[in-house]
Amino acid sequence: MFRQSSKRSNMKVTIRPLVESDAYTSVKWRNDPEVFKYTGNTYKNEIKIENELEWIRKVTASPTDYRCAILADDVYVGNIYLTDIDGTSAHYHIFIGNKEYWGKGVAKQASLQILDYAFNKLKLTSVTLRVRKANISALMLYKKLGFVEEKEDDTWILMRVVAE
Repeated sequence: MFRQSSKRSNMKVTIRPLVESDAYTSVKWRNDPEVFKYTGNTYKNEIKIENELEWIRKVTASPTDYRCAILADDVYVGNIYLTDIDGTSAHYHIFIGNKEYWGKGVAKQASLQILDYAFNKLKLTSVTLRVRKANISALMLYKKLGFVEEKEDDTWILMRVVAE
């Protein structure tokens, strides 16, 4: 009989804005094809620490992005973002880079926090995302979070959630 780990229910998940020192961990994730197989990002060359540091400096300075680290019991395990924030809407992105935390409910808890921020702090009316059709676990999560499918092509599904 399958039992969920007790760690799942006791894990404290928080999000905080990305900081430059996160690059030393996230660069490892960006170079792991398994971590990025379902994202829209593919890298032809190895990402070097200088590239990752430059990327973090750029995105954290953007006034239209809210880029956060996901912490599980104070361990940096992934990233979650709102991008292209325009006053009424934004695009949502997430990945759990530390594979030890896959399937433990971290993405759901982090997503609830960033959506709360989007709707209650930023007062957005909708948040959209693109997900690969093959990423079944992400699709299930997004539907649980209230995202609804709007359109699709051979590879991607566009989903939206609106403020209640």
